[in-house]
Amino acid sequence: MASLTETSTNQSAPARARRKRLTLRQRVTVGATGLALLAALMLLLASSAFDRMKRAQAHSDSAHHLTLEGQRLLRMGGELLLSQGSKSSRDGLRSSVESLSGHLEALAPDDPVLAEAALKWPPLRARVEQLLALRWIDVHDDDTLIAYGRLVQGMERLKPILQSAQDQAERTASAELQTGELWLMGGLLGLTTLAALGGVTLVRLLDHQLGGDPGLARRIAGAIANGELDTPVPVSPEHPKSVLAALEHVRQRLLDRRTIEAQVQYLARHDSLSGALNRASFNELLNVAFAQARRGKQGLAVMYIDLDHFKAVNDTLGHAHGDEVIRITAKRLRELLRLGDHLARLGGDEFAIIVQQIARPQDFDVLAQRIIDSLTQPVLLGAHAARVGASIGIAQYGADIADCEELMHKADLAMYRAKTKGRGCWSLYDEQLDDKLKDQRELMNELRTAIGSEQLSLYYQPIFASDGLRLLGHEALLRWAHPSRGMVKPTDFTGPADTAGLMQALGEWVLQKACSDAMQWPSPLAVSVNLAASQLRQDKLVNSVAAALNASGLPALRLNLEIKESILLPQHEAVTHTLVGLSSLGVGIVMDDFGSGPASLSYLWRSKFEKLKIHRHLIATLDTDPHAQQVVGSIIAMAHSLGLSVSAAGVERQEQMQLLQKLDCDEVQGYLFGRPDSLPALLANNAASKNKCSGQSAGSASSAAQS
Repeated sequence: MASLTETSTNQSAPARARRKRLTLRQRVTVGATGLALLAALMLLLASSAFDRMKRAQAHSDSAHHLTLEGQRLLRMGGELLLSQGSKSSRDGLRSSVESLSGHLEALAPDDPVLAEAALKWPPLRARVEQLLALRWIDVHDDDTLIAYGRLVQGMERLKPILQSAQDQAERTASAELQTGELWLMGGLLGLTTLAALGGVTLVRLLDHQLGGDPGLARRIAGAIANGELDTPVPVSPEHPKSVLAALEHVRQRLLDRRTIEAQVQYLARHDSLSGALNRASFNELLNVAFAQARRGKQGLAVMYIDLDHFKAVNDTLGHAHGDEVIRITAKRLRELLRLGDHLARLGGDEFAIIVQQIARPQDFDVLAQRIIDSLTQPVLLGAHAARVGASIGIAQYGADIADCEELMHKADLAMYRAKTKGRGCWSLYDEQLDDKLKDQRELMNELRTAIGSEQLSLYYQPIFASDGLRLLGHEALLRWAHPSRGMVKPTDFTGPADTAGLMQALGEWVLQKACSDAMQWPSPLAVSVNLAASQLRQDKLVNSVAAALNASGLPALRLNLEIKESILLPQHEAVTHTLVGLSSLGVGIVMDDFGSGPASLSYLWRSKFEKLKIHRHLIATLDTDPHAQQVVGSIIAMAHSLGLSVSAAGVERQEQMQLLQKLDCDEVQGYLFGRPDSLPALLANNAASKNKCSGQSAGSASSAAQS
């Protein structure tokens, strides 16, 4: 029984020893902490030694400075003798004495050697004072030589002391430097050992996590991959929990890495804003489709889509709403794609679609019209609703197309023609289109250069009251004298300029020029300037008008801005906002070409119009068509009931003017009263009219006197 108890006791002792033994993680932590503290202590001692070295070096420099001051003292004493006691020599000697005294007082408390020098300094200073006290200093004078000799003897006794202090300070600095280097090397060695210990510990911990057998994880992973084990694998002695946890961690890391790689690949091929393909991916797919079309495997066409009025959304609602329009547009386009079509965003407000499934030519018509109908729908942006629309150019692969760049170029030309046709439509490329659009683009490049030059000028057509006698003002009409094309008609370049984005710069030049010219004719006469659609949708228009008025000095009441009826319907909110801003400036606002389009009559009473101008097509048949007389009479009556004045454009015959007078029209304009003319000719005609009137008045006065 006793032996059994003794055996139990002997077996329990190792068990207790094993339970009290520190784990691997604890042992590593204790060892690493101790080694880190030892390294930190060594680095701290090294830093302290370097600080003491710096102080000793500073002390050595101060002692060296004292030696130099002693030499300067002797030199200044010699100069005092040679200069026979000049004031500058006396001042220099006094300055040297004060400097030497100050340094000794500062250094003597911390240095026994310099303390000895400080004790010998007062007698030496007294000798200097004795030399300075001599009124007459001469190198041949005995008193002077005796005083200077004593000064030299005193300095010779002081110099060894100062040199000894300097040597001792240098030795101290050297010793501290060596000590600091030793501590620093020890600290760095400790840190290196700590890093090595960390590496070894990591390997041991990994081995420990894998149950002491790194191959076990590989065998379990292989069994799962071969289907021998189903996941999740239950914990068992053959499948330790630590190994399964490590495998799950590795699996999760691999899944995360694959997700990140997929995201990177997606962003590399797609536009981050719209989710459509980017330009690089589009070009890659287009090259593949082009090669397939060349081999005759399938058809190919490119649809080039450019959003209409997108810049106005950015300018009026901000870029954040503009980005939302791009996202919604891409979503709508993706919903319309067919199998095999590819959508890409080429940049800004431009999209493109690669179309390969082409069964018949009518497919273009159907798909393009569906896209236009979808993109014409308003985009809800919070409290706002934006209408953009789209213009589409289509180019189909053919034997005459050499490469992808030519195919894209032709699709771009077709899109440009769709823009010039009035936007919101599509156009299929043809050869005649190519030549026409190339000429038009060349014309726009030349216009861009001509803006602000002498090629552009303004002609002015007079506007009269309905009696045809009282001049009210002039309408500014743009003219372009091209150096090689001759006079270019405004209808040939104003529309393309608006599409090409040149109308803003061109319109600002016209405003500034018209206001400046109007200041050269009599004060009551006004000037009328036509505004383009793109100008009216810009917030900058109000500022541009105000700047033109301020620069020229023209009163706002003498400026009338004419806005075509056809451009009022789109962008209702932006147009209304701009009209309110223009009205606040005090300028007159005229609805131009009234009767030429489906304008809403609500503009006449909601907006700030003061006048409407009847379109010339209605006036052309006024004296021959009774129906035209009824329409014009109704327009005049309606305008007067709304408090608007009425102007008639295109009056060319006397009968037309008489009918307009009967219908109570307020203003008339047309070739019957004068053709557009340049400003110099206009001013010359005004001067001639004044002279003629003056001559008639003088003749009448002379006849009256004779009678």
